[in-house]
Amino acid sequence: MKSSDQRIKSTEDKGKFILEINSFKEEDKQKFFSVWLAAFLICGLAIISQLFSSENSELKLMIFVFAIFWGYFSYKMVRTWRWRNSGKEMLEFTDDHLLLGKRFGERGILKPYSLEKITAPRKFNNESNDFVKSMNESYWMISNEQLCFNFGSKIILFGHRLSEKEINKVLKIVQLQLNKRQKATPES
Repeated sequence: MKSSDQRIKSTEDKGKFILEINSFKEEDKQKFFSVWLAAFLICGLAIISQLFSSENSELKLMIFVFAIFWGYFSYKMVRTWRWRNSGKEMLEFTDDHLLLGKRFGERGILKPYSLEKITAPRKFNNESNDFVKSMNESYWMISNEQLCFNFGSKIILFGHRLSEKEINKVLKIVQLQLNKRQKATPES
């Protein structure tokens, strides 16, 4: 597991403040996940290959339906695997916007949020039922956001799988940057 110092990095350059939160990764679980993913992909491809060699139309339909579900779950699992290996959340503060998003390696799009509409950064209290909560806490999912802020009438979530110490650190940095930049922005 990466320590808080390795997971959370901040830089300031030319009026921009950038906060990076690297993805949560446990080496043992990641090794198991890699082996499981490889087996899942190989077995799925072996089953789908039968689509081209079978003469039975009902079997072809069944394999085609299987291929649709397999493709969806393969996409989700490969995406999660990539997130665990090279993912990071980015919060970039400019004079009038907060750019927030996920990056997989060097790829990703940051969504802009106007600073004047952002209020109340805080710890997120997940009030979903036990099943949904347990699924979100699973290592195999990209979820379990710990922090949020209000943007107009929407709640924007961020801060995946942070410890209590990391939550406090990120929240303090975000509040400081928001206060600093919202005071500097002239009222419209």
